[in-house]
Amino acid sequence: MSNFFAEHKPEKTLYPKTAEDVRQIIKEANRDRRTLVPVSSGANLQDTHLPSVAGATAVDLSGMKGIYFDALNRNVVVEPGVTFADLADRCREHGLRTLTAIDVPKEASVLATYLEMMPLYGWPKYHPWEMLTMEGYRADGQHFATGQMAMSQNRPDKYSWGCSFAQVARLFCQAQGTLGIITKAAVTLKSAPPHAQVLFMACTTINQAMRALKALLATEQPHEIFAANRVYLAELLRDEPAATLPAWTVIIVNRGFEAEEVAYKLKDMRVVAKELGGQLQTSLRGAPGAGQGILAEIEAPTGAVLHSSRQGWAPFVTISTAQQIAQSAGFFKKDSGAIMMPLQAGACFYYQPDLRYQVDQLQKARKEYGAVAGTLLGLGVQFPRPSVLIAKQVARRYPNSFKLLRSIKQAVDPVNIMNPGKLGL
Repeated sequence: MSNFFAEHKPEKTLYPKTAEDVRQIIKEANRDRRTLVPVSSGANLQDTHLPSVAGATAVDLSGMKGIYFDALNRNVVVEPGVTFADLADRCREHGLRTLTAIDVPKEASVLATYLEMMPLYGWPKYHPWEMLTMEGYRADGQHFATGQMAMSQNRPDKYSWGCSFAQVARLFCQAQGTLGIITKAAVTLKSAPPHAQVLFMACTTINQAMRALKALLATEQPHEIFAANRVYLAELLRDEPAATLPAWTVIIVNRGFEAEEVAYKLKDMRVVAKELGGQLQTSLRGAPGAGQGILAEIEAPTGAVLHSSRQGWAPFVTISTAQQIAQSAGFFKKDSGAIMMPLQAGACFYYQPDLRYQVDQLQKARKEYGAVAGTLLGLGVQFPRPSVLIAKQVARRYPNSFKLLRSIKQAVDPVNIMNPGKLGL
């Protein structure tokens, strides 16, 4: 997948070690009118770390490894080079965890993953407010900070006040390197209850799976809840035979600090599942060890390699309504995988179907991907972080939104040196 969404590679790479190095790089790029593309780990869903134009300079932030860990207030301040794997042991010592992302590996940058709004397994429980405040340099070289990071204070627990709800901060989400380079961010940590139970509900159709996701989410019991079709689930369980699995399976992780708490939650959710005409099971027929496999993947995701051992894999990263998902279900081939997660109490879904292709037919696959994306856009499906491959299609679909976003970019990047051709929605 390293070159599916982008045709260009960086002309050269710079390796800053400090925020001051980043500032100097941006300053010189403005002077020389040199295009910059930041990369923290090169591990994301749509190759957004690759340049969209020729002759670009990559700014490799992976060497910036600073960590300020605050177990008491359950947050951590990280620089772009800090990965999920870097934090895992520290979190485990304090009974905490970071929220990991679907199909983004443990070697990925925490800051970049959260900033790019990659779908997190814990979103339905905690909502997408995992990032608190941030600091960095705008594309014009000016320093900026949000919330507490913009304040002078001497408290040892200086990042304990919670989230910065100023919406200007959200402009920089989904746009690392487009409006500026974030050099530090405070992100939340979550409790890691000692008891975890994985539950499965087999579904015969995608519509049944969506109804179950919405109803079970409404109980407010699941810590993680999503659904996968048989192709995606077979890979998630390390190549279990897809033919033996249900068409769709709703997967819930039921967590608690006491075994009795977990048992009570299970009883409550089983009533809901029965009303839906299904059964909530603690094991998955035909897949022994499925529960442990799910927990292992959530704790330390494998990444794109999970799906691409035999063929190419390209995900459609979308936000869709139930009606749009039902309408688009027939667009995808039988060998396509798909994962689905309820958002906003089930009013819409994170929906990630995918395209499987022969790696020696890349151009044909790109055309097919573009055609399917165009059809999805016609239904009103949202692409929250459009890749270079479909950016023009998305821009044509939402001309007024892009006009506004580009005016903002022009204000902070008048020379247009940062990620030209990219902009988050």
